[in-house]
Amino acid sequence: MASPHRPTVSTRSYDGHERRHTHDHHQIVLPIAGTLDMEIGGACGRVGDGRGVLVADGVPHSFRSGGTNRFVVLDVPAAGLMPQAAVRACDAFFAIDGALDGLVRYLAAEAADRPLDPVLAHHSAGLLLRALETRQPPPPVSNDPIDHALALMAERCAEPLTVAELAEAAGLAPSHFHERFRARTGSTPARLLADLRLDRAEALLRDGQLPLAEVALAVGFSDQSALTRSLRRRRGTTPGAVRRSGGI
Repeated sequence: MASPHRPTVSTRSYDGHERRHTHDHHQIVLPIAGTLDMEIGGACGRVGDGRGVLVADGVPHSFRSGGTNRFVVLDVPAAGLMPQAAVRACDAFFAIDGALDGLVRYLAAEAADRPLDPVLAHHSAGLLLRALETRQPPPPVSNDPIDHALALMAERCAEPLTVAELAEAAGLAPSHFHERFRARTGSTPARLLADLRLDRAEALLRDGQLPLAEVALAVGFSDQSALTRSLRRRRGTTPGAVRRSGGI
């Protein structure tokens, strides 16, 4: 399925055949009637009886349903509404409490005959993603100082972070930090920061909303040419090729 350029909300029913695939957008499946058995990245569960599912982009999954069934399905671009790390931190299967169930019933009624209006779909998707994020238990506090540096890199990967700044976030001397970082990640801070920038650039390119020059600036490159050189050197591709792959 082609990646949507904006959130879409529709109702769907599934036959009894098992299917397996991946997609380059996030998907939320919410039950109206019946059940859907799913395996997502090795985790098995069932959508229905008060449980929904969030499938992050790029995660292999299979699904099968039998009998009468109907679901609200939200397809959400991987970039824009919720940070990638936050989506992946959410449990795939989640409980639907009273507040979420009311929203599901509303969306089911609004999208009963045709996909939801794009503006309403955008706001509904944002509301659901944030509701799921706030319902997650707080992550355990890490005692590894390198985790503090990694969190700073994920948050500010578009900025020219220095080893000194990362070491300060970790509470380590720069020389000691560099050794600990390589031992933990198998990479250098500069190399990992470059990979984070390219990951974010590729997500924005597939999304297709920003011109190439703006994508380059948004992820910390000086211009479009610098992004192109980095993608070609490190990943053997170009911004144009990545963007075209988003429509497949």
